[in-house]
This record gives sequence, structure tokens and C-alpha cells, in this order.
Amino acid sequence: MAFVTDGNGHRDGDGRLRPEDYTPLWPMVPGTRKLTVTINGQQVQAEEGQTILQACRVLGIEVPTLCYEPKLAAYGACRICVVEVDGREDTPISCGTQIEEGMVITTHSDRLVENRRMVLELIFSDHDAYCLPPCQFKCPTRVDIPGYLKQNSLSNWEEATRILKRSLPFPAILGRVCPAPCETHCRREEVDTAIAIRDSHRYCADRVLEVDAPAPIPWPKDPDTGRNVAVIGAGPGGLAAAYYLQLRGHHCDVFEAEPEQGGMLRYGIPEYRLPNGWMDRELNHVWELGATFKPNMRLGRDFHIADILPDYDAIYVSIGCYKSNELGIPGEDADGVVNALENLYNSTRGLPVPALKDARVVIIGGGFTAIDCTRTSVRQGSAEVTIVYRRDLKDMPSQDEAHEAIEEGARVIFQAAPTRIMTNDHNKVTGVEFQRMKLGTPDEKGRRRPEPMPGTEFVVECDIVLAAIGQGPDLAWIESEPEEVRSKLEVSKRGGLVAEEDIFRTDLPKVFASGDVRTGSTTVVEAIGEGRRTSYAIDYWLRGHDLDDPQVRRIVSEPQPSFLTIVPFTDDVKEPQAIMGKLGAEARKKNFEEYEFGYTGEQAMAEASRCLQCTCEAIGHCDLREAAIEYETTLNMAIDERSIQDNPYVGVNHGYGRDETHSFILRDYSRCIDCGRCAQVCKDIVGAGCYDFIGKGFDSLVTTADFVSLNETPCVSCGRCAETCPVGALMPRPRILETYQLDVSRCIFCGICADACPYDALRCGPEFEFSDYQRDLPMLDILEMSDRERPTR
Repeated sequence: MAFVTDGNGHRDGDGRLRPEDYTPLWPMVPGTRKLTVTINGQQVQAEEGQTILQACRVLGIEVPTLCYEPKLAAYGACRICVVEVDGREDTPISCGTQIEEGMVITTHSDRLVENRRMVLELIFSDHDAYCLPPCQFKCPTRVDIPGYLKQNSLSNWEEATRILKRSLPFPAILGRVCPAPCETHCRREEVDTAIAIRDSHRYCADRVLEVDAPAPIPWPKDPDTGRNVAVIGAGPGGLAAAYYLQLRGHHCDVFEAEPEQGGMLRYGIPEYRLPNGWMDRELNHVWELGATFKPNMRLGRDFHIADILPDYDAIYVSIGCYKSNELGIPGEDADGVVNALENLYNSTRGLPVPALKDARVVIIGGGFTAIDCTRTSVRQGSAEVTIVYRRDLKDMPSQDEAHEAIEEGARVIFQAAPTRIMTNDHNKVTGVEFQRMKLGTPDEKGRRRPEPMPGTEFVVECDIVLAAIGQGPDLAWIESEPEEVRSKLEVSKRGGLVAEEDIFRTDLPKVFASGDVRTGSTTVVEAIGEGRRTSYAIDYWLRGHDLDDPQVRRIVSEPQPSFLTIVPFTDDVKEPQAIMGKLGAEARKKNFEEYEFGYTGEQAMAEASRCLQCTCEAIGHCDLREAAIEYETTLNMAIDERSIQDNPYVGVNHGYGRDETHSFILRDYSRCIDCGRCAQVCKDIVGAGCYDFIGKGFDSLVTTADFVSLNETPCVSCGRCAETCPVGALMPRPRILETYQLDVSRCIFCGICADACPYDALRCGPEFEFSDYQRDLPMLDILEMSDRERPTR
């Protein structure tokens, strides 16, 4: 306990301050007195004997540090705790500079920010480790990609699927139809080529579906809450919400306009991409959890929101986009202009489309509906198939499939837009007039806007025109609702149902809406992502939480974190991406059978092993990451940009490995910042001395002698090194938890275990006390305990 003067100024005859003139104040250094100093322009009281850093911490003034350990003497290895002191030209380290009377200190200035940023960039220049995988946060469902790939590499297919289902309930379906936005942000491309993330989770999910056993669930199902939720729409968004609501104990009734489940998965995606058998097998997991399917129930025809509002605790509207956008050009009403969605609807139901047989077909658009119509027309026996898109190939949402469509015989024309439909005297389509487009300035999504080029018109002769320039939700059902419901359901300018951005709540109490009905036509993975997050909002609301609470909104919205630009993995061995087998163009264009074979087990394991595992177990409590974000060091705020190295101190990095030989402690040398805290704690507090600095200068590293395993050192597995590590270089190793029982008859209550435990799991309490605890009378009869018969070793 330290003491400070009470301000009375009493002294002994020799002028010394007397102990009775001090009053206790925590924390202090024993035998010291008050000092008056100025910190950041404010006059404050500090303790003689304290360092500037200690004084600032007591006063609540933030000074960044990576190497400071309160239990140890100052070391000064990181040098980001520098401050400015009046009268000194240098910037001393605050952890090693004593407070002096009248000292004027500045803890934050442009000069200090620049110094700290420089030190952090030097650290990052050899910090060959990533905090977060950008692939995970580019995925709308936030799948734990490194986690499931790790299990894939070990051939743990069921566990990999369980990890996927935490945020993606239908990994086999998405393994076939997802556009894989995650792969465009895979850091493996800094080495060679991106990981085939989509194809990899297709394999493990397929293996689980092949087994005649209950599907793995991400966590145990909660007890029944007695709450009932109506889900309107059995498409990907609605079924995703029902899946997670069932897991949370709420019963869901799913209303569907069509006779079968799936929505656009069944009626908008051809079977050569998504076979109904695989789809139904995975969607049935929702019904296995207890949800009820109500087919042939169309909103506005067979029931209304007002009809079911009293019967349910919450209603989720998740209908798809079945209303095609119009071309808005002359001749659109001609005989031969066919609705693209209607064409796909008939085709996916197995109905032949006679008008396409031997016909010349033109498809207008560049999205997934357009490319599906193109390849379906080829399979329906069309004589000539042409798809026309107003932008370039790189801007085409379905660019991957465009190559396959060309292989199958389709023709693709870029940078052209329709101006009118050509017809004969009987209003029968004879062709489409197009105008060439030039690409202008980028739009809000970064795609260059197409601009017309007068005088460049040309005609493509055809018999059938399929317009696939987008679609929206059909909200005509709102007009059939009574006034008290209709007045609370607002339609946006874009034709979607208005709901709040983060919590998906409409103005009508108990009614939520998300997915295509809110945003317009999106991808399957985006619909599932919104469905999952809507289930979280509904669950919070049903459990009595305030959805206007900022913390609740933050959890539901899943905001994108900050990403750091770090040195690439330059030393990794280049390995080619595993490629799935598929039928040749001539064979596949004659039928609607699935043409991609999927991986073999060996391919799936090899592809998963290519993952760099660019995630850190210390995320959330890493001092280095916190400092980097605060000082905008190597910061890449835009996830849509590549992780291009912009650190001015980039050189050859060491690329240290990872030591997993110890049973309790993981060591990752690539994350070590040479702060020395582990070495000091291990030597001065634990007394084992397992770590020390090895090498000199840039090649220095805190590790064991000769890089041996911790198993070959005096390590006592106390975990103090992992506890003090400011980054993820030393971490407690994940393991199956066990309960350890204390044999009180053998314990001598020395207290060493409690002192060594870094997590305060053991402490002196009312029933047990340690030998260094002072008490008047013994609470336990040690002599009686020693006389008990017990085995000795």
C-alpha cells in the first residue's frame, strides 16, 4: 500500500514527512509522495517513483503500449509508448521514464502519431499473419471459411458441414448456384490462385446428404418457446429464416404459393445447375426440425396478412421476384416476345417449350436469368441462340457461365442495347434492332455506365425474344388487404416492400420483410444471408429485447470490420487449384442432367489444404490490431480492394512456422513482435526461463533455445506466457475440456497452483485457504488429515 500526503504539511524536527501525514491512495509506490505534473495541458497529481506510463494509467490517460507488463520492470521493447517532455528534444518511452516534479508531458501529438505509426509499420513489415479472412466478410452469409476448410483438410466432412450450417443452412445447394463472391477476395491469390471455396463446401455437404442419418445441426435445438411464426415464401430466404427460428425453439408455418418447396431454387434455376433431388434432400432439413409446410397458399389469393395476424406472434414476408421488368421499347407486345421467367418456370417443371424448337432466339440481358434462358434454349433445340448484353464481359454477373454457353454453341454480343422489336405485318417478331454502347463513368457499384452511340444500329434476326433485364416482387396483394394493414405496408420507389435496413421490421406490428421482396432481385446467397439475419431480429424481438437498442442492431446487422493490409505469404509453395470434372459441351447440351461431377475426396482435401488460414485466435483482444486501427497503420478499409502491400518498410519477411507440439500452448512465430513479455514473465515470475531472444537485429526472435519444442524445456504449462502475449503468437491450445478434481486429503494448501493459474480459476475461499493466508485459528485440522490412510507416490 502506498501513501500520499494529506496536505497538512506536518514534518518531523529534521524536516522529514511523518507516516501519519499520509493517507492511503491506490495504486502507489510505497514510501513516496505527491508530485505535481502537467499532462496534456492539465495539472495533475502523481506519485514519486512512478513512471510516466504508470501515472497515466492511474489517471485514466491512454498511452499505447505493447511490451508493458505491470508485474515486471519496464523493458521498452515496443517503443510505441513514447511521449513528449518539455525540455527534451527526444521522445522518451513512458514506461521507462520516471515522473519528476513540474514535468510537462504530452501523450498525443502529430509527432508522436507519426513515430508510433512508423514503429507499427516496422512491426507489420515482418508480421506474416492475418487478423481476419476477407473472404468470410465478403460472403453475405458470413460463413467461417477457414474453419470448415480446416475440417475438410482432415476429411471431417460432418464437422465441416456443421460449421457451415452455423450461418449457411444449405451448403450443398449454394455449392452449385452461388456466384462465389468470397473467392474474388481470397488472399491465396497473392500466392497463386484463389481457393475453390464454393466447390469445397459442395463436396462436404454432399457427403453428409449421402448418409442415411439425421443432418448435423450447428448447435443443440433450444426448448420450445411456445411462439409461432408465419413465414410467407418457401424460397431460400424464407426457409433459411425458418431453419434458424426452429433451432431457437420457435415453431414456423411456411406458406408457399406453389405446390412444392424451393421458390426460385426450383422454378428459376435449371436442373443442369441444381438437381431437384439434391435440393429437396437439403431443404427437408427445415421440416426435420419441426417446421410445417403449407403449399398452394398464395398471398392475396388464398389468404391475407390480416387473416393470420392474430394467430401468429410474428410474420416474415419473404416472397421472391416473379414480375419481369419491361424493355420499354417499341414492339414489345409483338407475338414472339416471351417472358424469361415464364420460360424458365415451364422448363424447370419439365414442360417442353415448342416455340423454342428450331427457332432463332435472342436473349436480352446479362444476369443469371439471361444466361439460364440462353443455355436452356440450347437444350430445348433452338436453331440459333444469341445473348446480347449492354456492358462488357467483366461486368456480366454470369460471366463464368457465359464461357460455357459459348462452348455449347450460343453467340454473345457485348456493349449493345435494344432499341425496338422488328415485326412483320402480322405483328410477329422478325428481329431486334440494337444500338452499340460505349462504357462511360463508373456507377455506384464501380461498373462503367453504358452510353448510346448514335448511328451504330444493327439488327439481329430472330423468331423469339426472351427479355431478361431484371425482375421485381409482385406486391399487388397489398391492395387486397384491409385499410388498417394496407396503410402500414409501404412500397419503395424501386418497387420493394419497405422494411428497416438492419432489423427488417415493417411499420405493421409483428411483420418483418427481407430478401428479394425488400431489395429486388438478388442472388440466392444474398437472400439466405438476409433470411438468417431476419431470424435473429425476430428471435430477439420474440424474447422481449428492444430492437432499437444499438447493441441489438449491431449484432443483427453484422457490420464489416476493419481489414489490415499485411505482408503477403511470399514463401508459400505454389499449388494449382483443384478443378472439378464436367461433361463436354456436346454431351451436356443435349439434356438437363447435372454436368459438373464435383470433387473427389482427395481433391477436396488437397484444395482445403491450400487455405492460408488467414485468421487469428487472438482476434478481439489483440493489442497490435487495436493500435493499428487507431493509428491507421497498413489499413485497408475497402474490402473490395485487393490486399496490395503499401507498407513503406516492406522487405524479405521470415515466414516463421507454427509449433503445435505442446499439449496446452500454441506458438506462432510469424505473429511474434519481439516484445519480450513472455520471456520476462516466464523467467522472473514463473521461474522456468523457457524463452529468450535468439538472433540479432532484424533476425531476432523471442523463442526457445535452438527453437526446440516447449516439451523439451522446463515449461510447467501454467499458461502465463499466453496470458501476457499482446498478440496471437502464444495462445492456449483448443482442446476437449476436462474437469479436474482436487484431492483435499493430499493438498497441503501451498497456493502454488492458484498463484500460477493465469485465469484465477483457483483462489482462497471460505472453505479452502492457502498456507500464506493469515488467520488466528486453523479452519482445518492438518494433523488429523495427515493421519488418514492414503496412497503415497
